Amino acid sequence: MIARPTRRLTHRLASATGLVLVVLVAALAAGSPAHAQLFGDGAEEVVDTPHGPLGPGDRDLLIRVRYAGLWEMPAGQMAAERGADERVREIGGFIAEEHAELDELARAAADELGVALPDQPMAEHQAFLDRMESQSGQDFDLTFVQLLREAHGQVYPLIAYARAGTQNDLVREFAATSEEFIGRHMDYLESTGLVDWFHIAPPPGPAGTQSRFLGTEPAGIHPVLIWLILGAAAVAGAITVVRTVRPR
Repeated sequence: MIARPTRRLTHRLASATGLVLVVLVAALAAGSPAHAQLFGDGAEEVVDTPHGPLGPGDRDLLIRVRYAGLWEMPAGQMAAERGADERVREIGGFIAEEHAELDELARAAADELGVALPDQPMAEHQAFLDRMESQSGQDFDLTFVQLLREAHGQVYPLIAYARAGTQNDLVREFAATSEEFIGRHMDYLESTGLVDWFHIAPPPGPAGTQSRFLGTEPAGIHPVLIWLILGAAAVAGAITVVRTVRPR
């Protein structure tokens, strides 16, 4: 004989459904670039400027390009001085000079738009510089090329997103310029023949398929949203089973 489930059990299962939904929705929000804790207070605010609306994606672009310059300028200078290969020394100088120019444009745009920029590299980027500092010869060349090529490949699609969607004229102009610089730097780095393509993310798949193209979200439905739906369905199914087996 099947034991009769109590109303308390049914209530607990219903509560569990709500808990699953809350936890998964929170996880979805936390994984969003808008909640990356990169900006501080007012991260999601859209404000009016003389150049058009300024949103979180616009601020993100300026901040990320500034962060890139803070470590790639000294990395390029290091390569220009310490590279074992002549080509590495040459492109190191190019990258250092051009990132200085791009950094100046980022700071000017941020000042015009009232966006606060960092003045120190991220801890991860400082670790890259420390790693390069400890190496020499071919090991240094390989590390320099690989780290910078991976970094440029990560920021390039974010620049494209900003250029495609921003309503701010100044940010649109800055994004277009940044795209030229970053694309040229990838050409420089690839020309050495030292890029390890196994560690470079492939192009995105067709729309609606999962891709590791971006460090933000893949094409199609966000995977956390899928788990949200499956989790809710599982708990709802459990409640249905309990009600089905309850004696009439």
